[in-house]
Amino acid sequence: MEGDDNGGMDKNNLAVIRATGAEAASFLQGQLSNDFVLLPANQWQLAAYCSPKGRMLASFWGIKLTSTPESQDIVLVLSKDIAAATLKRLSMFVMRAKLTLTAADEMLPELFAMHDLDHWSEREVTRGVARITAPLVDLFVPQMLNYESIGGVSFKKGCYPGQEIVARSQFRGAIKRRTYLVQAMSSVGCEVFSSGNDESVGVVVQIDGDHALICIQTSSASADLRLGSKDGLALKMLPLPYPLLEDI
Repeated sequence: MEGDDNGGMDKNNLAVIRATGAEAASFLQGQLSNDFVLLPANQWQLAAYCSPKGRMLASFWGIKLTSTPESQDIVLVLSKDIAAATLKRLSMFVMRAKLTLTAADEMLPELFAMHDLDHWSEREVTRGVARITAPLVDLFVPQMLNYESIGGVSFKKGCYPGQEIVARSQFRGAIKRRTYLVQAMSSVGCEVFSSGNDESVGVVVQIDGDHALICIQTSSASADLRLGSKDGLALKMLPLPYPLLEDI
């Protein structure tokens, strides 16, 4: 995916997972990094779906459409290329919980037109919001993509897969990689080097025209960064539109 397809929310590259039922919110509460029980109706939030090792398998824009004691209706918008695998994995853990998980891509026009998805998701790259696509699955803990700094992680909710590792990384100051905004034309998965160094220091995680998000070692953030090789195209670091949280 290139250009706007990776930087903004192009409907063609998106999919929807819908959770409905009396325990929809509590189920997602136990699976994702953010708080879906306390999420107000008609409000979007980011969330990560992690492996037991704390690595992100998917990321979502989630919204609670309705919420009553009898039922909740929650939709999760994610990259289309990982949607089927994500739905299959989440469904494995439903068991006897009172909810139904379904693919609901037909809801995308409604979510854009009636529920302000454009406002929450526009220009993801320049807003510093990295979305998980197939090349990035199982590579990053949420903090490496700055999710705790952009409202994608709650440290006050209950357990979810990978929660101990995510929390430990935050409390112990063990975040050695971060995501930064740069000016460069590239492709997702392209390696980043520092000038004169043969070893990669990171990778491109999302692109939008001549802007990109790169996840690199924090120790290299002030280095002369190059794309593809130590002698590749120079990257121009740009300011993120939010501060990085160093602790809770």
